Parts: sequence; C-alpha cells; structure tokens
Amino acid sequence: MRPFALGLAALLVAPPAQADWQYTRWGMTPEQVVAASRGKVALLPEARRPRVPPLVTAASGEFTDGTLVLRTVFSFAIAGNGLECVTYGVRNRDDDEAFKALLIRRYGPPHTTGGLAFLGMTQLGWVVGKDEISASFSTDEAGYAMRKG
Repeated sequence: MRPFALGLAALLVAPPAQADWQYTRWGMTPEQVVAASRGKVALLPEARRPRVPPLVTAASGEFTDGTLVLRTVFSFAIAGNGLECVTYGVRNRDDDEAFKALLIRRYGPPHTTGGLAFLGMTQLGWVVGKDEISASFSTDEAGYAMRKG
C-alpha cells in the first residue's frame, strides 16, 4: 500500500488535466466515465469514495489491455467533479513484468526512473503530450500506473 499512497500524494500538486485516457476524456463526470466504459466501470457508493483533497475516487472497474486485465480507479476534482486522474494496474505481482513491458511498448523507454531500493520499489515515468504517467512496482504489491494531465 505504501507505493500507492506515495503516488497519490504526488497527485495533490497536479495541474489541471488536459488530455485523455482510453475511452475517457479529462473533465468527464463520474457518470460519464461509467457510461463510456460500456459496463466495465461502476460508481462507488458515496460512503465508499476515498477523499484526498483535492481529489475524490468515485468510480472503479476493469480494463482489458492485450492479455492483461487491469483494475482501474478514477479520481475526480472535488470542486468541479471532473476526471483528473486514472490509476490502473495488474491484480498480482506475477503480471508486473508483462505490465511494465506493455507500458514501454506503448510509451517508449521511460523518461525518468527511480525508486527506493531498500524498500524494493521502482518507479518509471513518462510525459505524453501534456499527460504525466507514473508507474510503480514493488516487492509488496502489484504494479500500477497513474495517468494525469
């Protein structure tokens, strides 16, 4: 859980989103994201929506990318209710290498690399248009990536 929390903290200083991810468009409402997913995403009940100002997570689901089934989480601006961040990742660490390879095929070699070796954590980063993509891999949990504008 530690890498996810660190990644989420990095989002708190994110500029307004400007681009898109898969079937979504930055600025969509939670209901629009659910509709665009064609049944792959569901709204979270109000009581189960994590809030880390300035964002609230309001929808989650799955997305199939090649042979990988990725869990997806959609975070929205508390003020304005527009989509600002998509977090997606594999369900178990056995798929980390395939997920990392998929990201590199799609976005090219990472523009940044880093991590905390003593915690068993590696981070890869890309800039695609105006979007920033940050992927985290660790010995404690399955890999995931966050895309924000």
